[in-house]
Amino acid sequence: MNQLIFSLLIVTILCGQEQGSFLQEKQDNKIFTIKLKETHKIVTAREMYDFLSTKQTYFRQQTPIDIQEIEFGGYVPKPQQKEQKKETSLKLHNFKNTQFTGPITVGDQEFQVIFDTGSANFWIDSTKCKNEGCKQHTQYKPSFRSKHLGYALNVQFGTGDLNGEINSDVVKLGEIEVEDQNIAEIIEENGSVFQNSGFDGIVGLAYPSMAAYNFNPLFDNIIQEKKLKSNQFSFYMSNQVNSYESQITFGGYDVTKLDGPVHYHPVIDKYYWMIKAENILVNGKDEGFCPKGCKVVADTGTSLITGPFEDLMKLLDLTNINDDCSNLNELPKLTFRIDGVDYDLESRDYIMELKDDGTEIPLNNDVSASAFIQGTSKQCIGAFMPLDIPDPQGPAWILGDIFLTKYLSIYDRDTNMVGFGKAKH
Repeated sequence: MNQLIFSLLIVTILCGQEQGSFLQEKQDNKIFTIKLKETHKIVTAREMYDFLSTKQTYFRQQTPIDIQEIEFGGYVPKPQQKEQKKETSLKLHNFKNTQFTGPITVGDQEFQVIFDTGSANFWIDSTKCKNEGCKQHTQYKPSFRSKHLGYALNVQFGTGDLNGEINSDVVKLGEIEVEDQNIAEIIEENGSVFQNSGFDGIVGLAYPSMAAYNFNPLFDNIIQEKKLKSNQFSFYMSNQVNSYESQITFGGYDVTKLDGPVHYHPVIDKYYWMIKAENILVNGKDEGFCPKGCKVVADTGTSLITGPFEDLMKLLDLTNINDDCSNLNELPKLTFRIDGVDYDLESRDYIMELKDDGTEIPLNNDVSASAFIQGTSKQCIGAFMPLDIPDPQGPAWILGDIFLTKYLSIYDRDTNMVGFGKAKH
């Protein structure tokens, strides 16, 4: 995967305030925006799902890496200083509309990471890893402020496995700084997920019940240290290829990215960002997907929409997408009905062009739509994949970036709710 240069743009914008009062309160409402990065994606959706959705097993390292291999000084934390609460937006880069990444600073290095609401651990490529896949990325070297903890973390998935060691270092998001953030350094990787990827790590933003060893995920440490005015974050995902318009905002959301009202839905299981849908409709018709309601998960680390195997196969039969997309205008509208609110996906929202190199591009962007109209597209596929999430969280549907591009999403830990509002594109 080609890795492009990212840019860091720091701006001050209005979020949830009237323009008149904003001028007086701008110091309390700073938003530092890091744009999401976009590049070609060669890693297949299945490989990413296998990794991100696989349970991460962990254990106390019996024979930790020789502490002499880790360069860190005798750092003594500074006394806590009174800090002004902020709202911080990180501009994200869009990986060909399949993965959205943005910069984060660990120690004194900057990395491109996926901000993932579907996991809770913080993975970063480490200099301790000598595999070829690791060497193709920016590799973390512990700073003088790091601390050796020696907890091991292992992930085994369909196309490989990862081994890591949890240590800690200082992490910075815009102007938000977190001391002693636990980080799983990747020390060995087998498989193509990271080798062919354009990101250096994954920052989990799910609930702490999912995290290894009961360590706090990054956002929980931000909450604990009372860094933000509101304990929420939000995602705006642009549908423009090679754009720098996507962003993640900590402490609020950007009202200028909305094209309608926001509706909030209560989290029903504080593990994933899981909410309950009353129904999933096809052209307004109940097809029996949710006889007792459906669990749905808002997951920014997942590019497609997934569902239980049998239900997903039925959905594919009902949509009946032609490979050449010749029936695009006849394809049905899909609706996720959540707390009485209908979230619609038109065919252009859930159709993707599959290119020869494995890159998947949603049809709802100008480049891909133009290719289909001119008859130059190679293959047309639905942005769906079967995925059986086991009990107790499953069975459940995942609303990945296909859905989250059309609807700006807000994740509120103060109220434990997920908000959706139609995004402005």
